[in-house]
Amino acid sequence: MISQKLIDFAHHREADWIDILSRELHVLVAAKLRDDPNLLSIPLHNLRIWKHTATPEMKLLFRRWKLILMTSTPEEILDFLTSYSAEARTLRAVQSFLWCADGPGNRLGLAGLWWAGENGVI
Repeated sequence: MISQKLIDFAHHREADWIDILSRELHVLVAAKLRDDPNLLSIPLHNLRIWKHTATPEMKLLFRRWKLILMTSTPEEILDFLTSYSAEARTLRAVQSFLWCADGPGNRLGLAGLWWAGENGVI
C-alpha cells in the first residue's frame, strides 16, 4: 500500500517538494541511526557495491558521501542528514537509497521508516 504521505506529496506544488520529502525521510533515518549507530555501516557497504556500476557523476557523489562517513562523527553525520545546506540537499536528493539495507532483518529500509514515522514508532 502506498503511504498517504507519498500520495500527498504527489499533489505538492512547491518547486522544492522533492527536497521536502527527502529531508523528512532523512529525519527518520537520523532518528533510526541515533537509536542504533551500528547502522552507519550500511551506507559504507552500499557504496562499496555501487561504485562498480556507477556513472562518473554518481561516483563523485559517492566519494563525497564516503568522505563524510569516514571523517565525521556520528552526530555530525546525523546533523548533515537533516541540514538545509546546499550540499546536504544535493546529496539527499540523489542518495536516499544509500541508507537502505537489503534482505531479512532489514532495520533501515525506506518503507519501514515511512511506516514507523507515520505510526509514531520513531
